[in-house]
Amino acid sequence: MARAPRVDAVDVARGVALLGMMFVHLGPRWTEQNPPVGQMIAGGRAAPLFALLAGVALSLVHRRDPRGTGSVTATCIRGAVLIVLGLVLGSLNGMPVYVILAFYGLLIVMALPFRRLPARTLIALGLVWAVVAPVLLLWLQIEHGPVVSDQAELSDAWPPWNLLAELVVWGEYPAGVWFAYVLVGLGIGRLDLGDLRSSLRVLAGGALLLAGSLAIGAAAIARGVFDDLAVQGWRQLFVLSPYPYAPASWPELWLVGEHTSRPLNVLGAIGSALVVIGLCALATRAPWGRTVLSPLRAAGAMTLTLYTVHVLWTWRLAVHAADSVDPAAQIGSYGDWLLQVVVLGTFAVMWRRWVGRGPLESALRLISLPQTWQWERKNAPDEVRGVSATAERSED
Repeated sequence: MARAPRVDAVDVARGVALLGMMFVHLGPRWTEQNPPVGQMIAGGRAAPLFALLAGVALSLVHRRDPRGTGSVTATCIRGAVLIVLGLVLGSLNGMPVYVILAFYGLLIVMALPFRRLPARTLIALGLVWAVVAPVLLLWLQIEHGPVVSDQAELSDAWPPWNLLAELVVWGEYPAGVWFAYVLVGLGIGRLDLGDLRSSLRVLAGGALLLAGSLAIGAAAIARGVFDDLAVQGWRQLFVLSPYPYAPASWPELWLVGEHTSRPLNVLGAIGSALVVIGLCALATRAPWGRTVLSPLRAAGAMTLTLYTVHVLWTWRLAVHAADSVDPAAQIGSYGDWLLQVVVLGTFAVMWRRWVGRGPLESALRLISLPQTWQWERKNAPDEVRGVSATAERSED
């Protein structure tokens, strides 16, 4: 039973990440002078939290089932399926969401050689990666010139090296930089988040990283480093990178922003992710906390299913808005987000209560471990299946 709080914390944190990504896709757009509060909180933080938790789940599953779900073969199959699913979703005409699944699939495969490293080594390596990789990416962007990479889709799959370059370097979520999140997640997954001291250390470390990155970014703004940007003052902490629509430049090293893939942006996103994980670990220590957060736990246990439905639902909203002559028919409101949260959250709670593992999570497991499917369904005790399935769903 000592492991249950740790698994609950991972599921709750994944639920938070899912709600954050849904808000970024559906919430109010930055059209006024100041960015919406929700975007300042979730923009550029929800997706990195999702990626960091992939590392946590990989570590958990590898330690619990190294020859099954955590095996190299099963992980590679899952990664390949996620890449294909991400490319298929990205190929839908007018898709308004930058689908993360293809990048996610590549990241979990990249993590395989690192899973046996100690927690401190993984976290230290992840923090070093968070500084070095963005510097190398900025150097490539300066030397190579702007590369406009839109949605990762099936048409990008040939030749394969072009797809690899898009997923690793030029895409919306460049795996070459985002691997820092997975490395830190692998290290966090080796900690006992059911232990109070470990949870507090994760929370404190995340708060320090987040505050430090914002402080350094604010100091750069005060010194006028980004005076050439259209947005001025503290708002520059939340801007998107001007690249690839403008040439990259070395002063961007001090840019925080949203999904800029600069050192301060990556370190700050790691910090905010650790804060969420630490708070979730503390909240799930008590039975009442796990009860109150049960909808988030249910959503976090089937994020692949809910994320896919959310992407398709948001795509249909965008298609309808594009075809409508009504100027009010557009996505970007609290109402759109809240409706999806209620519907998908209710579905998750009911499905988990009456069925168990999410539908796409079940399909992914069947594809990666077909030989063990029937045995597990017939023979595994309910309590064991409940705990292990939660960790497996977190990875899927």
